[in-house]
Amino acid sequence: MQLWDIESPLNLTLKGRFQRDENGDEVWVVVGKRTWKLNGSIWLETSGEEICDDPVYVGEPGFSAMKIDHEFAHYKQNTDVVIYGRARSYAKKPVLYHECRVLLDEHINKTIAVRGERVWIEHSGSITISHSTEFIEQNIDYSCAIGGDIRNRLGSGIASSNKELIEQRVPSVFYQNEDWSSTGKSLRVAGFGPIPPFFASRLAYAGTFDKHWQENRRPMLPVDFDRRFYQSAPKDQQCNGYLKGGERLVMSGFCHDETMVFRMPSEQYVALVTFQDEQQRVDMDIYTVFVDTENKTVSISYTAAFPCQGKEHLLVSTTITKKG
Repeated sequence: MQLWDIESPLNLTLKGRFQRDENGDEVWVVVGKRTWKLNGSIWLETSGEEICDDPVYVGEPGFSAMKIDHEFAHYKQNTDVVIYGRARSYAKKPVLYHECRVLLDEHINKTIAVRGERVWIEHSGSITISHSTEFIEQNIDYSCAIGGDIRNRLGSGIASSNKELIEQRVPSVFYQNEDWSSTGKSLRVAGFGPIPPFFASRLAYAGTFDKHWQENRRPMLPVDFDRRFYQSAPKDQQCNGYLKGGERLVMSGFCHDETMVFRMPSEQYVALVTFQDEQQRVDMDIYTVFVDTENKTVSISYTAAFPCQGKEHLLVSTTITKKG
């Protein structure tokens, strides 16, 4: 056994990493992951799913949508549920408009509207948009949503001039009963994926990086840093606390021929960490549920965090067992 190996007789992908908290103190973060793949109508558990050390982007990091955030947050107050996929019409019938919905018992009920491709129409100094064209499949990440400003740097539809606007593509992903207008700054950014740290809704929790921070706090995070920054799911995809198991997750609009239904497993886990001078036992809460509707997989990440400033060198072993 190598230093920092994690022992467990369970069917979990396991990984541990030292992280710094907002005050620069060391935290030993342990992540266990389970993954299921839909085979016909049955969810079969698989193994070997990677635990992400860094955020994964669809394309170039920072210039494309984030697929999944890194999985070593040392703190979350709610389970994040994030979805990666595309909108697909039922029975491959061409449509002008489509809805994708995610429903999680007692926690999440969210629908986004997807419109076919449109173009800008400039007339007498004003801008309107054309009718939608039909589609069978369409991207629904944040590059397709309202944006172009600090709320969503990947999106389009917000510009300082008509000239700048017509060089962008028309956004196609919205919340229900919303669509582009010249007053689009009041629209909400729609999507099911994780929020990158440079979007306004998450950046607002990062704190104030001013001269005082540079002179008195750097490289630690600002004193007004808010731990809600660690949540990467949109606010309406964060659960009310942690999932406990047994909840039903329903996803529609992502597949041509079916609604995906997954029941959260009931098993719960506990991590036991042994230092040379003591042992600590911490429940492993569900920090992230990640659904890849393209590959029809659901992954659940269980996390435990152990503050260990000044004694990280005393870590002896970590063991994961079932709770109860």
